[in-house]
Order: sequence, then C-alpha cells, then structure tokens
Amino acid sequence: MLVIITPRFSYSHNRRKLLFIAILGLLSIVYLGLEQTDPLVYALHLTPISLTLAVLYEGMLPGIATWAAFCIGGIFIMHNDPLTTLLSSVVLFASGLLCHYKLETVSQLRMSLRFFALVFIHLTIFTTISLLQGGSFEFRTLALIGAANLLSSLFINYIYFHVKHQERFQQELIMSEKYQMIGHLAASISHEIRNPLTTTRGFLQLMGKEDLDRVTLDRYRKYAFEGVDLASTIITDYLNFSKPNEEKSQLLDVQIEIDGIIPWLQPYSALSNIEIDIQHLSREKLLILGESKKLQQCLLNVMKNAIESMPDGGKLTVQTQLAQNSVHIIIRDTGAGMDKSQVKRLGKPYFTTKENGTGLGLMVVMSMIKTMDGKIMFRSKPNEGTICELHFKRVELQ
Repeated sequence: MLVIITPRFSYSHNRRKLLFIAILGLLSIVYLGLEQTDPLVYALHLTPISLTLAVLYEGMLPGIATWAAFCIGGIFIMHNDPLTTLLSSVVLFASGLLCHYKLETVSQLRMSLRFFALVFIHLTIFTTISLLQGGSFEFRTLALIGAANLLSSLFINYIYFHVKHQERFQQELIMSEKYQMIGHLAASISHEIRNPLTTTRGFLQLMGKEDLDRVTLDRYRKYAFEGVDLASTIITDYLNFSKPNEEKSQLLDVQIEIDGIIPWLQPYSALSNIEIDIQHLSREKLLILGESKKLQQCLLNVMKNAIESMPDGGKLTVQTQLAQNSVHIIIRDTGAGMDKSQVKRLGKPYFTTKENGTGLGLMVVMSMIKTMDGKIMFRSKPNEGTICELHFKRVELQ
C-alpha cells in the first residue's frame, strides 16, 4: 500500500515514515481485531514478510515500528513463545537493515532472492528454537508456509520494482517538462528583449548621421533610452514571474498609447519601405484598464510582426474605434498572409511563419491580453495580408 500510494520523489522523508506507521496501525487493527488468524501463520508468514518489507525497503524507523507491532501481536494476542518471537525477529531486523543500504544497486531478481533469504532465516530460527523447546510442526504446514513466503517475496518485489520504474518514469517526465518550460521561458525572454533593443539600435544608428539638429538628436536619444528601459522592465517582469503580484491596472487612453509607440517603429519600418497609417475613428476618449508598458509591449510585438511580413514594402494600418461599448484596435498589413491552418496555430509555442522566429512573442502577447481582460483575433488569407483585432472593455469616466 505504501509503495503504491506514496511516490518517493513527491513525499518528504518524515511524512513517508509517518504514513507508513499509520498504514501499519490500520492493518494491525484489521488482522489482530477482525481477522481470525492462525498463530503459526502469523508467526511464520505475516511477521517475516511484513518485517522484511518494512526494514528492507523503508529503513530503521518503519522497521522498528513494524517489529514492535508484530512482537506485541505475536506475544500478547497470538500467544506465541516470547523468546522465539523476539530472537527470530531481532535477527531478521538486523539482517534486513544491513541489506537496506545496498537496495539501489541490486537487481530485481537478486532483491527477490535476498527478500526470501531474510524470510527463510526468520522461519529457520523460529522453527529451530521451537523444536529445541519441545514443540512440533507438520511438514506439510511448513512446506505450505514456505511456498507462500516464496510467492509473496516474488510478488512483493515485482510490485515494488514495477512501481519504482513508474516513479522514475514520472520523475523524468516532470523534469523534462521543467526543462522544456525553462527553454520556453529563456526563448521568450530573448524574443521580448530583442524588440526594444532592435529599436534602440535603429535610433543609435540614426544618431550617427551628419548634420542632425539638436532637437532631432535629443528625440532619438530619448527613444533609445526608452527602448533600454523597456528591455529592463521586461527582464524584471520575468524575474518576478514566480512571484505574482497584484496587477497595478490604471486608466489607459488607447489612442495616446498607440501614438507613443509609433516613433519606435518608424526607423524599423523605414528600412523596409513601409508606410504606417494611424486612424483614430472615434472622437471620444477610448479608455481601458491595464498596464501601459504591457499594452505597448503587445502592440509593439503585433506591429513588428506585421512589418516583418512585408519585406518588400507595403502599408501598415492601425485603427482605433468604439463598437458597442468595446474598444477595438485593428492592425492590418499587406503582407504574405496565412492560410486557415496557420491562423489556428498562432500563439502556440515555436510555431512561426518567420524564418528566424520562435513563435513565443505572440504567445506572450495573448497571455498579456488575457490578463487585461481583452480578446485577440486574427483573420488572414495568403497573399492578402493579415488583420489582427484587439478588443477591450471600455471604461467610462463618471
């Protein structure tokens, strides 16, 4: 019962020992209080099998508890001879404890033989002392008990090694999932940081041009610093990933947020000969709840993907509008587009249509949009471009 319900890798050492003792107590009550057990079967079968199982597989503390339980049961309830019971069980306990510390290096067959050898030692000592004290045994009874002990030894060891194999497989699977998660996280971090650093690099290149006026130079420097700050914020967010904090949501004006990231995209879009067209179709303020940095990160990711889908130039259109008390951000490109199967796989780890992409950027975007209680949808056709729609609940000022 213990081996099956308590995998070693998921239970602490002390909790496992206490659980063993609880199971021992429960089964002792069943056998001693409810079952009509023959004293000889209790002494020569149940005691050695249970004590060997405890001390060989679980060690000293469970072994001592099992030894005490079966000695008390054998002497005071089954009324077996005290000297015979104590001596045979002590020898079995000591021998089993010596074998316990070499358990990991023994094969299943050798372990089964070792298990049966310990049981046989107990059976030999018990019967020998009993015979010396004038007792008698039927050969048929001893043969049946010996055969039962052999079968029990083989069965118990088969169960033990089978469950241990499953435990190792389970543990390897858990570790594999952890390593995969670490890989996803590392790739995701590199992808997210690359966006602002690419923008920063573009502004630093522009700052190297000759005959730049002071105002333009200061603007480029400001945008470059903002890109570095955004990269630092992303790193902080990932470092705090395992310590979730309450979202510090605030009122965001969608139109202002979009206008704020366009200067970051202009150098990148200019290199690909792409025109950016911003259309705010509502005269009212479009307010939503969220975090400015995260919303800008999401928009930057989607727009950068749109620009990269148009390597030979094109047009990126960004619209904001109000529809049924919902704020819509529509991002449309004239790029290569995707078929239905590709659209369905968007947001899955490592799915990407870009040659050097990871697919993790969009996965992060979808996660962030969801935390802001928003929705993201894609429509696309091959050679006709892609449309990305972001929907958020509008917040009205009282």
